[in-house]
Amino acid sequence: MATIRIYNSAYMNEIGHQSQFLNTDDVTIQKTDLTVEGRPYIMFEHENYPLGALMAVYDGKFWQCDLD
Repeated sequence: MATIRIYNSAYMNEIGHQSQFLNTDDVTIQKTDLTVEGRPYIMFEHENYPLGALMAVYDGKFWQCDLD
């Protein structure tokens, strides 16, 4: 099971970026690109973000989704 970290790099509080973590089983994957030529990414949808698909890039540990 993989985890998606969602944060906004433009907004920072006293303790750093606030993050929400979602399990990939809880999202609807719309598109993937896992080729070795570029950075792997997924386009996904979740009920907490109703305006359309979000993109997350894999960093080797988490899928990172910056809302900025």
